[in-house]
Amino acid sequence: MVMKMNKTEFINKLEEELKYDREKCSAINSVIEDTFIFGRHKKEKMVEKFTQELKMSNEEAEHVYEVVSSIISKGIKDGILHPFRSKD
Repeated sequence: MVMKMNKTEFINKLEEELKYDREKCSAINSVIEDTFIFGRHKKEKMVEKFTQELKMSNEEAEHVYEVVSSIISKGIKDGILHPFRSKD
């Protein structure tokens, strides 16, 4: 079964993976929406935004980045491998 994620499902997945509360995961999602996650030098920019805007340590921000990119990559991969499967 392939799950297409909307914003709420993405925040729920962040909560599950990171064990953070909904408010912090929503703040993480806001940072992600403001900054395109993939590309050259984007990791550094995203980690910097996490540390500045969410008052995280550099190690915590890098962990959050890795979890976020993993969730997004899995969603893209599932969409490519199973383009016609429904959410149900």
